Parts: sequence; structure tokens; C-alpha cells
Amino acid sequence: MTILYTLSPSHTLSPSSPPGPPSPPTAIPPIVYRVHRTTSQTRYTFANGFSAKNQTTILSYTSALSRFGLAHLNQQTNISSPFISVYDNLAHAEAVAKYFGEKYGEDTWVVSVDTQHFARGPVFRAVDLLREGGAEGGGVGGKGKGEGGNGGEWLHRGEYLVMYRIPPQAIRDQTPVARGGDQRWRAVGVIGGA
Repeated sequence: MTILYTLSPSHTLSPSSPPGPPSPPTAIPPIVYRVHRTTSQTRYTFANGFSAKNQTTILSYTSALSRFGLAHLNQQTNISSPFISVYDNLAHAEAVAKYFGEKYGEDTWVVSVDTQHFARGPVFRAVDLLREGGAEGGGVGGKGKGEGGNGGEWLHRGEYLVMYRIPPQAIRDQTPVARGGDQRWRAVGVIGGA
């Protein structure tokens, strides 16, 4: 993708001029990464793709979008979510998967998703919902290993919320990142041995 920049005649390229704030992205990245846990509300199989638990809610008002979006981002399980979280960076998705694996003690995968196969429908940036909801940096987490600062802010960096479904055609691969709990019970060995 080529970006063309133009300068007005009065513009000077001076290193002393401060850069402006970064503009938000205008398109979702071509590949995103889903961090999926065994007990996620979102259902997943490689053959069927991802399906949000709540497929019936229509978000026709911004207040409903804010309510459901913030409940999803804060992992409030009393409200079934119409959203599926994905991340725009593989390294960050793997870090989140490891964090969830340790925190919840369950198997966790990172699934690569091709956004060319998304169905029509909105995709929201988590940071926009947090900012609009007055919960900048909110969410689950807390200070944890390598997170540096507010865990919620770290957790939602580069996160997008996809509505309802991610079809199986969009799934590229899945990689186990964390094994939950103590896996030694699966090992073959002497019963009662030390």
C-alpha cells in the first residue's frame, strides 16, 4: 500500500517542529490474532471458525455499543458478549496468551485470522470504546510480569472487537501458547512414587 504525502508551500521541514498525535488506523490489518482459552464464551473449532456467545443483540445505539463493549473488555461474564477479540500484533497476542494461561490455568492458543474473509459488519477498536466509556486503561489485569503499568491498558493494546462470527475460511493456523495447570497428572509413572 503506497501512501502519498503532500506539503503546502508554506510548510517547512524543521526538526524542531513537534510531531502531531498519531492518527487512528483507517483499516483493520490484513492478519489479526485471536487469543483463545478453553473456557472462553466464544465458541471455536477449526472447522467452524469463531462464534460469539450472543448472536442476537443488535447494537443500534451508541449506549448499547458502549455497554456491551465495556462489559466485554472488562470480562463481565454476567453479560453474554456479541464480540470476538482479536489483536493486530502476533508478539503481543502471544504475550496476552501466556498471561491468560498463567492467570486462569488453562490451555491457551493464538489463532491467525485473515481479515479478507470477514463477513460484512462492524469492527471496533478497544481503545476507542475505553476512551468513550471513560475507562481509559480499564479492564482486567493489574500489574503483572513485563506489563509495565496498568494491566488493562497493556491487555487492550492493539485489540479489535469483531461482531458475531469469524468464518472458518478466515482461520489460517492455530498455535498452542500456554498449557494450563499442572500437566504432570498426564505423565506415565509409578503410582505413589515421590
